[in-house]
Amino acid sequence: MTAEATAFAFEASDFDSCTANLREFFRQHPSVSTIKVALATRDFKPLGARIWQVMDANFDAGINVIAGYIMTQPRGCVTISARVL
Repeated sequence: MTAEATAFAFEASDFDSCTANLREFFRQHPSVSTIKVALATRDFKPLGARIWQVMDANFDAGINVIAGYIMTQPRGCVTISARVL
């Protein structure tokens, strides 16, 4: 089985759009269980990154936690990356 890398970038503006973007990412890649969320300012200065693991395909809980983390950081760009099996 070959793993592919995928990435999705968006600008975090509010909680609802952030959760919608995360929901779309997981809809397109339902086999993903571990993702990396990298944050940057609008002028692309890195703010940090975290790795999240979604247990038992519990995407709703994972989406809320990840979006909450993103929205507590300074507004800017978000890049989600993962390996898809």
